[in-house]
Amino acid sequence: MHWQNVLELIAVLIVFIFVLAATYYVTKWIGRSGVIQTQSKNIKVIETFKIAQNKYIQIIQLGDRYYSIAVTKDHITFLTALEEEQLDLTSKDKEVTVLPFRDMLDRLNKRQKKEK
Repeated sequence: MHWQNVLELIAVLIVFIFVLAATYYVTKWIGRSGVIQTQSKNIKVIETFKIAQNKYIQIIQLGDRYYSIAVTKDHITFLTALEEEQLDLTSKDKEVTVLPFRDMLDRLNKRQKKEK
């Protein structure tokens, strides 16, 4: 009877680990594929600037027009219409480089060693 309980516990743990791993990989796939985001040809967020926690100013493009809006947790407020000549649209094509976590730790360790 005792061994049967141990085997059931091991089986439950294996199933739990499998479900956990499957959840991790499916979440990662959904994040990369953009399945959740709806694709729009006429609406784009050009730039977002964080003012404070949960408070942002965004420049958005609706069709061929540009607007600035203030975004908070509960509200979106129209600020002003913008002309394309007022904006620097050249930097929007730059690719953001994301370092692996291991590289970030190595850089941090090197910086701390230099400071000592």
